Amino acid sequence: MDSLRIDAERIIALNYIESKGRTRIVSTIPTVAIVGRVNVGKSTLFNRIAGGRIAIVDDTPGVTRDRNIAIAEWTGHDFFIMDTGGLAPDSEDAFQDGIDRQVRLALEEADAVILVVDAMDGMHPFDIDAAEIVRKSGIPTFLAVNKSDNLQRMNLAAEFYGLGLGEPWPVSALHGHGTGDLLDALVAVLPREEHSEDGSLGLSVVGRPNVGKSSLVNRLCMEERNIVTDVAGTTRDSIDTLVEWKDNRIRLVDTAGLRRKSKKMDDVEFYSTVRAWKAISRGDVVLVMMDSEEYPVQQDIRIVSKAWEMGKGVIIGVNKIDTSPVDRELWIKSIIQRFAPARWIPIMFFSALTGEGVGRIIPRAVELNVVRNNRVSTPELNKVIRAAVEKVNPPSPRGKQVRLLYATQVATGPPRIVIFVNHPADLPENYRRYMETSIRTRIDLIGVPLRIMYRKREH
Repeated sequence: MDSLRIDAERIIALNYIESKGRTRIVSTIPTVAIVGRVNVGKSTLFNRIAGGRIAIVDDTPGVTRDRNIAIAEWTGHDFFIMDTGGLAPDSEDAFQDGIDRQVRLALEEADAVILVVDAMDGMHPFDIDAAEIVRKSGIPTFLAVNKSDNLQRMNLAAEFYGLGLGEPWPVSALHGHGTGDLLDALVAVLPREEHSEDGSLGLSVVGRPNVGKSSLVNRLCMEERNIVTDVAGTTRDSIDTLVEWKDNRIRLVDTAGLRRKSKKMDDVEFYSTVRAWKAISRGDVVLVMMDSEEYPVQQDIRIVSKAWEMGKGVIIGVNKIDTSPVDRELWIKSIIQRFAPARWIPIMFFSALTGEGVGRIIPRAVELNVVRNNRVSTPELNKVIRAAVEKVNPPSPRGKQVRLLYATQVATGPPRIVIFVNHPADLPENYRRYMETSIRTRIDLIGVPLRIMYRKREH
């Protein structure tokens, strides 16, 4: 830890924009929230934009309780799309509370918002209240008039000019009508993807609330408090901090816990996951923190799997080893059982409170970032492939001999390898897993996803 130091004069905040008089760093991937009352088709629109049936869709109001977030893409622009629970208060008092909680929490995380209304129902009092909150936020807002499945219903969209949100966009989330025009307008106002040019390694510290994220960042900075600055990070209540280790500059991306008190724990869990995803997108290496006092829960698995899917270097950090004895072997088996790729991920046990084990985190993150950006020479890679094939020949289904002809690495961060095969469709999944294991083992690829693509070539 002696070589890890923080200089308050050198806190770096690049790629920033002015927002309401306060400077904040632009999120690497912008976020779009879908809000609205129950049964207007929010989840159907979410699925349409995300490109698959991710959310549960049903005609029963209020089905979306476990809300969803996914990475969507439109005309080359990536963004997070966030599906929120429907607004359906039971009484007048509960109505206002429900509107305020659901919409305001979503707006805290969003760069733009889609307010969904129902063409068949017409303007509803719930729509009016939601529109008022959205309009006051100043965030770019798009009014999607859903269920506009025919010309007659499309003409009904004009009624919603009364909400004061500008042009209504008649769409059919079910059939896709009008969604392309909506998305064209949406991506035009989203912040463009930004990259830090300061040469620092982005280390995102993510995890569920109360696992000790801020305590760890403070420990890494050798400070008893977070350094106060007017430069905010992606979340509305966190900052990025630059530390130095030897000749490496590490930008710590802390995902602050949800400070707003919520009457429903699912609000806390959902929006903490949103923040984790956004922090993951901004890091090169992600430290997913978990609590040693309980074995991994579903949300832990969601976060670590998302970091892995997004191609980041990943470390699993098990905090609070000072509070009670930890069966480390059983703990490791538990997470590998629930998330198989964890066998390739370093699992570190430490105490952010006492500092035990913390000094190994930064060196490990630097090491993973090097591995993530390493390039294996084509001759060396093909040598590995040949050795694997000599040890275990690929199967020959239907009497056709499957031959792995040639391999090359086409990208880094994470490594991407193309293997040319004469009959790629006949290469079974278990052999593909064997090949990945062989490559990983020979080139010591730990803590980093490996993308292997099989392409057809006859000779």
